[in-house]
Amino acid sequence: MIQDLRVLLADIDGTLVQKGEAIMPKTRNAIIRLHEQGVLFGLATGRKITKQMFSRRITWDLPFEFDVMIGMNGGQLWDRFHQETEVYHLLSTDTMREIIDVMSVLHLNCSIYEDDHMVSLYMDPMIHGSMKRNGIPVILTDGDTERLCVRPNFNLLFRFEPEREKEVLEHARKVSNDRYTGVVTSPGIVEFMDPRVNKGLAVRKFSERNNIPIDTIMAFGDQDNDAGLVKEAGWGVCLLNGSDLTKSMADAVTEYPCEEDGMGRYLEEYWLKPHGLL
Repeated sequence: MIQDLRVLLADIDGTLVQKGEAIMPKTRNAIIRLHEQGVLFGLATGRKITKQMFSRRITWDLPFEFDVMIGMNGGQLWDRFHQETEVYHLLSTDTMREIIDVMSVLHLNCSIYEDDHMVSLYMDPMIHGSMKRNGIPVILTDGDTERLCVRPNFNLLFRFEPEREKEVLEHARKVSNDRYTGVVTSPGIVEFMDPRVNKGLAVRKFSERNNIPIDTIMAFGDQDNDAGLVKEAGWGVCLLNGSDLTKSMADAVTEYPCEEDGMGRYLEEYWLKPHGLL
């Protein structure tokens, strides 16, 4: 366990909340207690940094603004100490076309984040569910893949039914190379991005540009796209419900899953109680 905690970072779905639900109560209380003690708090998500992301603190009834935001799996970094959001390693439009082509044999719905909305080939139950949970409008292209490739972007998202997971992941691994790689970011979604991009990259950049030692940062995650996050942080924790890859990269694994308030219970037991904060 780290000795000095100055920053707390967390993934959203499967870590802070069950997909589309409210923040777990012990997790919320632990975050507030730590923030009262001067610990910065922020999100490390696969989603784009948008107005909707900042409004999450209202939805979750957090009595303070976020201090840091990592978006697009590490492709974006914002913090309250700087005006500009930094952007790293976008996919070129030609690379995006190539990814869509090599994935076309699977006939999956493909999407991108664009400004404060998403663009998707067509509507399906998963896209509809995402719209309701996240409050993000979706533009449909009626199957026109070229509309997804009008400018460089952070990633391409491919959604699939749970029963196709093995097939999709095997194909994604087979077509990945030194220019793009497929990563599972949540159940039913594989995202292609530049191999240099991961949440750990943004953690390092945040540490460097704010002169905050990386060994004072604690991070929580669950899926494969959180592996870099928990590996790079001074103390990385994977939720019990997390992937084998992320567990292997973490310093610790919670004793409870997200749906049983795993993050909050961990913070209570291993930080708040030992430091007389509970």
